[in-house]
Amino acid sequence: MSGRVIALVLAAAVAAGVLLSMVVLPLGRDAPADGHGSAGAPRKTIAPRLHPLPRTVAGERVTAVAAGNGSVVYGTETGNVYVTTGRSGLRRLTRLTGRVARLAFDPGGRWLAAVSARSELAVVDTVHPSAPAVRRTIVSDSSLGAGIVPDQLAIDRTGRLVAAQTDGIGVYDLYGSGPPHWLEGTYDCSGARGLAFTGSELIATFDSCANVWNTSTLRLEHQVYFPGTGNALLGHDRILYGSFRHAMLLDYHHTSPLPSAQADQGQPHPTLSGVIADKTVGTRRSPIQPVADDGRVAAVLQDARLYFWEPAAGRILAVVPLPFPAVCPSAWKPRPPADFTTSFSPDHRTLLVSGYCPPRDMDGSTEEGQRHATYRRWRLDYPSP
Repeated sequence: MSGRVIALVLAAAVAAGVLLSMVVLPLGRDAPADGHGSAGAPRKTIAPRLHPLPRTVAGERVTAVAAGNGSVVYGTETGNVYVTTGRSGLRRLTRLTGRVARLAFDPGGRWLAAVSARSELAVVDTVHPSAPAVRRTIVSDSSLGAGIVPDQLAIDRTGRLVAAQTDGIGVYDLYGSGPPHWLEGTYDCSGARGLAFTGSELIATFDSCANVWNTSTLRLEHQVYFPGTGNALLGHDRILYGSFRHAMLLDYHHTSPLPSAQADQGQPHPTLSGVIADKTVGTRRSPIQPVADDGRVAAVLQDARLYFWEPAAGRILAVVPLPFPAVCPSAWKPRPPADFTTSFSPDHRTLLVSGYCPPRDMDGSTEEGQRHATYRRWRLDYPSP
C-alpha cells in the first residue's frame, strides 16, 4: 500500500479506538541534558502496551480498580468487590453497602482495604478470602460522624492498621473497636495527596512537604520539605516528586536543615529533602503527576502521556500516550483537566491507570453525575531497563 493509504488506515483505526498508541524511542544517542547518569550503549525500548480494562464486570458498572500481585480487583456500583487473576476467572471477595469508592492493597499484596460511598470500610485477607471481612465506619475528625469518602487510603503489611485521609488523617486499629487515632500535623502539611505504609513508618505526602509517623507510637518523627510546590508520592523508599516541568527523586532520610524554619512546640524541626536525581520531562508548563517507582524506573504523567524515566542513566525510556483527552469537554469554561488515578501492584509488575472526565453539563459529584461521567481504565506491564 502507498504511504497515504497506510496513514488513512492508521487514522481510521485510532478513531475507532482499535489501535493503542505505542512509541519506540531510541536511547543512548545523547548524553542526558540534566547531567545525571551516563549515555550508555545505543539501544531501544518499546513502550508497554495498554490493555483496556472492562467497564462492567458480572453485569455491574466498575467504579474502582486496584492492582494486586498477578491480579486485578474491581469495585462496582452495587458494592461488590471482585478479583480476577491470569489463572482463574472472576470471583467475589466481599460486598459493601453502596458504591465502591476506594481500594488499596498493603505493601505485601495480601490485605485489601475497600471503602464504599456510604463510608463503610472492609478489609479482606486475600490469602484466606473465605474468612469474614473486618468492617469499620470511616468517620471525620470534626464530627466523628459517617457519610464521607476518604481522599487517600492505605493499609499496613500486617492488615491491622488502616490510614484514611478525610478532614484529617485517622488511623484505624482493626484489632480494636474504638475510634480512629487522629494524627498530629501542621497547617502547611495538611490535606494529604498520598498515604503509604513502609516498614515501621506511615508517610503522608502533600504539595510541598511530607510527614513521617512511627507506626508503633503514631508520633510525628520528622517533617520534610520539598524544593518547591508540586505533586509527590512515596516510591521505592524514596519520594517521587513532580513540578511543572521536572520530575525528581527525593531522599527523605538524608536531609539538611531548612533555613529560617520554626518548629511548632513539641514537633520535630522541619528539614529540606535531598535530591537524588531530576529530569526535565516536558517544556510545557503543565503539572507532572508522579505515578510509580520500582527503584529502577520511575513513571510520571503529563498531558495524558505516561513517561518512564530511568534515573540511573538519566533517560526517558518510553512514552505512552493515553487515548483520553487531557482537557475534558464541558459546557462551562474553563474546561476542567482530566483526572487520572493510578494503582501500582505491590510486586511492581503491573500498573493500572484510570482516566475520568465529569459529565459535560451536570454535577459530577452526584450519583447521577457519576453514572454520566466518562471513565476509561487500562492495565500495562511495568517496563524494565
